[in-house]
Amino acid sequence: MQVTNGNTNSFIKKYTLAIGKVEVYDDYMLAQLNEGITLNVETVAELIKIANKHFSEKPFAYITIRKNSYAVDPMMYLKVFEIENLKAIAIVSDKFIDNHNVKIEKHFYNKPMSIYKTTAEAITWAKTYL
Repeated sequence: MQVTNGNTNSFIKKYTLAIGKVEVYDDYMLAQLNEGITLNVETVAELIKIANKHFSEKPFAYITIRKNSYAVDPMMYLKVFEIENLKAIAIVSDKFIDNHNVKIEKHFYNKPMSIYKTTAEAITWAKTYL
């Protein structure tokens, strides 16, 4: 995954997982998940493990680039909600269906969540919660 958005921050660590790629920055995680996966309680555990390793006692945001089509089981937000230092989730997509999906997902996640067309916008918004 290459972020071409004017983001001058260098990633701290890059992970290639079965579910996709994750880059860890100083105060946020940036993920691009694979086509056709299902993000559920089991698969989100990999992301939670990375978050706990890098942000154990520090507030952070999660930003996902929804370039690929994949399923999101809203029940996984119950697990994600347990991460107290996760302050915001931003979704990057210009697909109409993702706008609709985020409206539904917000019902399961009780912290700030928003969708943006560019990664730069998502990063700027997410950092306001840190």
